[in-house]
Amino acid sequence: MATLDQKINGVAFSNPVLTAAGPNVGTLERMIAAIEGGAGGIVTKTVSVKPAKDPRPTISRTPLHGLYNCETWSERTYEDFLPEYREIKDRKVPLIVSIGYSPEDMAFLGRVLMEDINPDIIEFSTHYTGKSLDPLLEVARALKKEVTCPVWMKISPQTPEVETLAREASPYVDGFVAINSLGPVLDFDIERVSPLLGSSYGQGWMSGPAILPIALRMVYQISRAQSKPVIGVGGIRQGSDAIKFLMAGASLVQICTAALTEGPSIYGKVAREIREWMDSHNFENLQQLRGLYMKRVEKA
Repeated sequence: MATLDQKINGVAFSNPVLTAAGPNVGTLERMIAAIEGGAGGIVTKTVSVKPAKDPRPTISRTPLHGLYNCETWSERTYEDFLPEYREIKDRKVPLIVSIGYSPEDMAFLGRVLMEDINPDIIEFSTHYTGKSLDPLLEVARALKKEVTCPVWMKISPQTPEVETLAREASPYVDGFVAINSLGPVLDFDIERVSPLLGSSYGQGWMSGPAILPIALRMVYQISRAQSKPVIGVGGIRQGSDAIKFLMAGASLVQICTAALTEGPSIYGKVAREIREWMDSHNFENLQQLRGLYMKRVEKA
């Protein structure tokens, strides 16, 4: 039987399927449900120094199993989450705390987390940091200076010159997460002639299967550009989706939208399907699978 366990950045994961930062892990109960559903690690909902104030409604379904959202980050304070992070750590599952967004926010939250929680990894979102290289690198440097745990940079699909960013950021981070939700986008109800979301003119961000090819392309590019681990996220609903990310160069994958539309058992389901596929194709471990597509393409 194929083995799914591995160490990434010195952290042991029982399987490569993690939660992604979002409402699927917005409470302690949801994080525990994800663990019970088979997640190999918990990536928390993103917190910042000040809680968000999101309009209502914040989420709406899209065609083809996706979601639109106008969420930003957690509406709960980071202090609210600290005891919940401790409880997750007590459950012996890797804890990856997601934070944002300015260099000052990163430095402050990094210090708080190291003193109070000592998370296994800190993931930081660049979704509202900007698109040019300098502010993204400034945030990475500010966080890395304050923490001793590994740091992952989560990249927006709007990021230009992603390979350049990956190479330039590599000295300041220990891994890359690709991608965040795609947007801004717009959809609305033609019968009521009204928006689906409570944001300005109904605009928001799209997640789910429709963005998978974009995420896959960016994982491939980042993996090719530098040697740090890459974590693939975007539209994964089944084992074959996750296998594509692994073959493109990812070491781990994350799931958010499918957990909201199908429930927290999705994490274990995808992990089982990865193992079943590997068994049927005579792969013994994830290392044999990782980057296989890249190797074939580069060799051709």
